[in-house]
Amino acid sequence: MWTTIKKILPVSIRKLGLGQVLELNDICFCWDKMLEELFGEIYRNKSKPISLKNKTLIVDCLNSVWASELQIKQLQIIKQINGNFSRELVERIRFIS
Repeated sequence: MWTTIKKILPVSIRKLGLGQVLELNDICFCWDKMLEELFGEIYRNKSKPISLKNKTLIVDCLNSVWASELQIKQLQIIKQINGNFSRELVERIRFIS
């Protein structure tokens, strides 16, 4: 019996434990665009998501000033991420520099 890849792929991803890796990839893909839409062009290329584990997103920032700036805006960023993906991917963000 033949099965479509559309049915096999999600099951395989879960079995391999790659769900959070793919979610992180999705967040990384839209990160700069999302920050630019929320706060302006100056936020582009100042930070980069590097890890997602247990709904905690780790973001590497250009320096401690940008880490503090983004920390202040954490709730807005979380709301935007979860809204973009229509599910709760992120509960908190840790900004590091």
